[in-house]
Amino acid sequence: MLESAMTASMNDGTFSLEDDIRLDASKVTHNPDDDFYREFLKPYYVLTKDGQFLFASTQAGRRPDRAFYMVPEDYPLGTRQRPFDVEIGKALYDVALRYLRTARVIVQEGIQGESGYEVGLRVTTTVENPHSAYIAWMGKMMIFPPKENMHVHCFNYIIPEPLPAEYVREIQEFWPEYDPKEPITLYDFMDMKNDVRRVLSLGIDYFGGAYKKPNLTMVWNRGELDGLISYHAGCTTDRVLKGLSGTGKTTLTVGPELEQDDACFGRPVLDSSGNVDSVELVGLEAASFAKSEGLVPGSPEWPGLMRSAETDEGGKRPIILAMNIDCENVDFVRKTIADYEVLVPEVEEGKQAGSLQCTRYEKSGTTNGRFIFLFSELNPGWGSGGKKWLRSESLSYKRFDVLEPMLRVTDPAMATAMDSGCESIITSAIAAQKVGTRVRSYAATDFMVGEQSRQALVKLKMYRDLGLGPDGKLVFFINNAGFVGEYDLHGDQIRKLDENGEPVPERDDRGEVERDMAGEVKYVGQGEKVTVQDSKTLVHLAEHRKIESWIENPIYGYLLPDPRELEERHGMKDFARRFNPLRFYSPTDIVRFAERDIKERTEFLGNLFKGQNGEDELRDVMRVWEKVTIPSEDELREFYERHYGVP
Repeated sequence: MLESAMTASMNDGTFSLEDDIRLDASKVTHNPDDDFYREFLKPYYVLTKDGQFLFASTQAGRRPDRAFYMVPEDYPLGTRQRPFDVEIGKALYDVALRYLRTARVIVQEGIQGESGYEVGLRVTTTVENPHSAYIAWMGKMMIFPPKENMHVHCFNYIIPEPLPAEYVREIQEFWPEYDPKEPITLYDFMDMKNDVRRVLSLGIDYFGGAYKKPNLTMVWNRGELDGLISYHAGCTTDRVLKGLSGTGKTTLTVGPELEQDDACFGRPVLDSSGNVDSVELVGLEAASFAKSEGLVPGSPEWPGLMRSAETDEGGKRPIILAMNIDCENVDFVRKTIADYEVLVPEVEEGKQAGSLQCTRYEKSGTTNGRFIFLFSELNPGWGSGGKKWLRSESLSYKRFDVLEPMLRVTDPAMATAMDSGCESIITSAIAAQKVGTRVRSYAATDFMVGEQSRQALVKLKMYRDLGLGPDGKLVFFINNAGFVGEYDLHGDQIRKLDENGEPVPERDDRGEVERDMAGEVKYVGQGEKVTVQDSKTLVHLAEHRKIESWIENPIYGYLLPDPRELEERHGMKDFARRFNPLRFYSPTDIVRFAERDIKERTEFLGNLFKGQNGEDELRDVMRVWEKVTIPSEDELREFYERHYGVP
């Protein structure tokens, strides 16, 4: 049964979360304001020199490997989505919710989604460990305020602190493998036919893993079943840019036209013949959960981070919440507060907190620092209610070898294939895989619950109906947020050598040798970096249809902007020389890269869609790379020398 958010509070001393879940009202803090959080969380944050509230968490990022799903028997999950035994899962919920009835909690209602697709949420966070209230404060900024008489469709239960021993013993009686030291997120979609979805997180103290991602997963699933297209993407009023974390979604979207930087829907509008005539964009969040790694004053996200240093006419500062970012004169320490061990920032004795240091990671121990700012801080017209219509769709890949800085796809099957296998690389030495390892993800997301084929078929129809060619309604392009020429065929960096034949170490602005998170020296590579300015220029030219001369890639047939036009008309000086593959690879190397990519892409798509509903309708997508004909080495050399010059 759906519940009205505004009737959740009861008059009998209890507070109703759902029909059969009531709490002691004296232990519930309901929809608290910013002043509450400022006071309640004082032991857990540092107020920086520039006015940001700086927090820390013991977990540096999400744990998608610990997400599991309970779904009806007739609802198929997608590839790499792990089911959970329903009997054990229901028992786990029962134990966790019994504990929740004894705990102090913050209950929040809100809406995920702009006008056009609004979904009512209720999020309950236990604050027996008061530090956990930072999760709720960040969440308050990310979702839209509740509306009177709105109905709640999605319920998120967050228990970050360890469960007491008696609850652990009870869980281990019916689930002997339960390890209380391992976090778990368990989605309960068993009641999805009644438009109710739930999620329970145990032992997760990272905001993105406990609040943001679970809420989006529930809402995206609901929208997908309503026929919408889910985008893990930033968007403006007419463009979406999808990508995995660290591939530039926020960087390339932030600015005066910013609408969303991570999550939105596309609503297909059909004509009288049933063809897609247009796609309306609907944003899902009210704020950015931006990554701080590498930010400097010239970075696009910098104004959002520094809004807290400004005051309005009444002397108020915008609220900017930050976490896990190095800060001048601040250490990150483990200490016991309110009987719980927590990680908190602490000002060094005898000093004052300085400014955030987004290019240093020694103190925080992570490059995954984050901060939250309202979209309206950068886009004064944000939330005006005007409709957004899709005209350009982009994927941000992160490749370090032969992929061009930007390419345009006009074949709907190839566009669906590239969307279905979004490519990036492992760049962190603390990841479970070797640095340089190529990874692929369906639509740059792990937020889906259900077969990937369902969304792929909707997109394939949209691409076909709208048209991706010169006369089409939609421009589909790929942005490479990496390098050209940096890695070899095996994913190893090709290091730049000095006059003595020795590799050149990277140095920071103090002249000190830089090291990665494992303490290993970082070296300068031979490749050409696709800079943020390169990407912003190319994205602007592509989405506004300013490129007139395109050339066909000699292997795949997709379109590349003519380097001559980029240099002569659009100010991209030295583009041809900088990104000429022959600077870094021989034609033989280029052929080997193509053979590898064709094989890996084909295998990935085959494994992704195998056995899913609509597999036969996606055959053209799954086999699109097999149809490629690789030209001779002489033909490749002639092509690149003609368009990019002799290196």
